[in-house]
Amino acid sequence: MCKNPLEEQKEVERLNVTAIEPKFKHPTIFKYFDALKAGESFIIENDHDPKPLYYELIAERGDIFTWEYLQKGPELYEVQIAKNTVNETAGTISEKDIQKAEMLKAKGVQFACSSDKKVEAGKAPIYDYDKWELDFLTDYIVNTHHRYIKDNAENLNDLAIKVAEHHGDNHPELNRVSTIMYHFLQDLLDNTVREEEVLFPVIKQIVAKTRNTETETTYKIGSIEEPIKVLLKDHEIAGVDLSFFRKLTNDYTLPADACSSYEFLFKKMQEFESDLQTHIDLENNILFPKAIQLDAELAKLN
Repeated sequence: MCKNPLEEQKEVERLNVTAIEPKFKHPTIFKYFDALKAGESFIIENDHDPKPLYYELIAERGDIFTWEYLQKGPELYEVQIAKNTVNETAGTISEKDIQKAEMLKAKGVQFACSSDKKVEAGKAPIYDYDKWELDFLTDYIVNTHHRYIKDNAENLNDLAIKVAEHHGDNHPELNRVSTIMYHFLQDLLDNTVREEEVLFPVIKQIVAKTRNTETETTYKIGSIEEPIKVLLKDHEIAGVDLSFFRKLTNDYTLPADACSSYEFLFKKMQEFESDLQTHIDLENNILFPKAIQLDAELAKLN
């Protein structure tokens, strides 16, 4: 019996992605991959799911690697990436994933993880979201906007507390910002859980059922509008909080005695607002209405 070349590799090198400057993360990983000989592998360690990298590898290198999760969160993700041997046949990557990677590249989607990119306040990528399949759109929201919330919530809350402690006596509105900020962020994190664990899996079932009527579903067809109403209420409350932050801060106007942390807090709050508004708009105006429509169409067939 022939030995698996991966078994013969004595030491598998590890790459801690979190220690690399964001703009160099993917280039460094590609450098490691390109240096592999056929049958060799290395392991990447990250603090979130590096799935965007998976699609970038497919798009840029093709079906010449294997991707194996050794640990899948919640705090640590470990993925072993191996380069195929010359006698291995193609097909280690599913045709569905290859097509998805090609579509991502054609649409100009940046493969960098959302936590790696710098978001400019008021400027969002321009994509024709309305043409995207709903299952793809849910993945995009999770990997871009949900990840943004998770990556920034704790730091933003800590920053609000810090600035309030230093400037709260002269600017008491900061104490209210700090208090509201905690509840605002916690509500958003709870919202992402409800979407990722409840609604988005149902939407994916709807899409699958629409493509193939023989597909089994675990939810009651025709019932998706009810959980969406709950999430719309979440978005409404978030919008009220954003407006209140602007009212408290006089539209983020800095006082004369503002320090660098004070200035940074306002900058991050505006950045967070911009991303959240794009996030909510995608769901309220595209994802949710289309999901309700597809669900209603399925209900008519039953």
